[in-house]
Amino acid sequence: MNLRAAVRKVLRFLLLTLAFAGRATLLLIVVVVIGGALTVWWFRHRAAQQPKTVSAEVVLPRGTRAIELYFPQATGGGLDLETREVVEDQAQGETLVRTVVGALLDGPDNAGLARPFPDGVTLNHVYRDPGGGLYLDFSNTLRLSFRGGSTAEELLVSSLLRTLSANVPNVSRVTITAGGQPIVSLAGHFRLDGPLNLSEWH
Repeated sequence: MNLRAAVRKVLRFLLLTLAFAGRATLLLIVVVVIGGALTVWWFRHRAAQQPKTVSAEVVLPRGTRAIELYFPQATGGGLDLETREVVEDQAQGETLVRTVVGALLDGPDNAGLARPFPDGVTLNHVYRDPGGGLYLDFSNTLRLSFRGGSTAEELLVSSLLRTLSANVPNVSRVTITAGGQPIVSLAGHFRLDGPLNLSEWH
């Protein structure tokens, strides 16, 4: 066998080897692709059959505390105590003052008690000084809508001060204003243009 024939046989062998290797590689790629597709389908099918978990926000229990509210008796004889539950975050600092005074403005739950403030009065501002003074600025409705006499005026002031004394610690004096302006008097019987000592209204 001459050199030319030997070269032809070697080339033919190499071509057959490459052809076989190419087919094997292609077959291997096809097998891998099909196997990967089947694997993805199986995981998706399994996930679809599993029950879905509904996430819910966990609500932690919140504590409450009782506040003491003093409302006038409906017959006008004096003040009676009514307790009310509020959540703990309404019973701190300025928020406590607003919660307590807001409850008085809303009026009593007991039908035998009366609202001390005129309807529509709101609390605008609250300020506490380090010396025990508390400043409450109500809406001007307090000055314009009050229609009572000396008894109603006394019950309003005593209702407010006794309620504050029972619930808000470290307060000894309360100054009441309306619309940012001092109130000389609501009905002409009690001066309100200066600090009111809580100890005098128990």
